[in-house]
Amino acid sequence: MILATKQIIEKSNYTEEIKGVGEQFAAIQQSLEKAFQSQDALAPEEALRELLSIYDLYLHIESESNPSERHKSLEELERSLEAFKTKYKDFAPKEAVDGIENVQLWAKISRTRISAQLYMLAASLEDNEVKQLRLFYAGLINLLDIAENYLSFFTKRGRELAKDLAQTFISYKTFEDYAKKRPADEITSQAIAIRNAAKAILWEIDRHDRQKFSYKSIYEEANNALKTDDKEDLLKTLRSWREEDINELEKLSENKQPNS
Repeated sequence: MILATKQIIEKSNYTEEIKGVGEQFAAIQQSLEKAFQSQDALAPEEALRELLSIYDLYLHIESESNPSERHKSLEELERSLEAFKTKYKDFAPKEAVDGIENVQLWAKISRTRISAQLYMLAASLEDNEVKQLRLFYAGLINLLDIAENYLSFFTKRGRELAKDLAQTFISYKTFEDYAKKRPADEITSQAIAIRNAAKAILWEIDRHDRQKFSYKSIYEEANNALKTDDKEDLLKTLRSWREEDINELEKLSENKQPNS
């Protein structure tokens, strides 16, 4: 399990940029420059210099390959953004504040993801079984935090890797052995906690990926695809989509029938 877990973790990149973090910085700068044009104080020029310094820190983070150093820099980025927002809140426009908060959110999600990665990698190197399970659990809890609160920022590939990781823990037969043979010890309780966290991650991702049927959303999708005001064309498209769904369900049903 440890080898499989380590391989999944090393491939992991669970989050994607929120509207492009670089674009967010550019939008913040433009918003501040526009707001500062009507002000005579020296503060606007100072604010833009500070924003540029924060952007340089972001560029450093993007180029940093060491997870531990990247984690530290993300913490610094969050603190710098919060200090900047507090210092210039009286004259920074809402668009700039929204942009700053978007970058803060990106930094928080990225830092939590790296925390999960660092805990898991540390666990894969730990010989003491109790400490190893505690580290695995800490990593899963960080990943569960993202799954519960920020799942919309997962890439599709990131969700697949997170599911693979969770499934690896759930499928690990030794956890079942712990529960059967050693029901009262610390290792068993840690193993059960790990499995429960892994199941919760799977549940959150499956809930997110499960498409909810909505007549309104299907109609809007057809309308956007056709870009037409002709209702007959829309209805024809909707009927064809529905027919495709029925055909696919029939195929699945036929495939599941036992051979005669």
